[in-house]
Amino acid sequence: MAGGRRPGQQAVHHPEAGVLALHFEVLVPLQAPDQRLMLCRAADDETQAALDRLCAR
Repeated sequence: MAGGRRPGQQAVHHPEAGVLALHFEVLVPLQAPDQRLMLCRAADDETQAALDRLCAR
């Protein structure tokens, strides 16, 4: 995979969990340059705890 957009951080509002701070990276497959794969992970402990609560449901 080749690089896509530069990695960054974005706040996303979830209707149940509230504001989630996410680190993201966008990858572009070499064999399919018209497609994108976006990887997201918690940017802080508060967001990680909120994601854990959502997954535990």
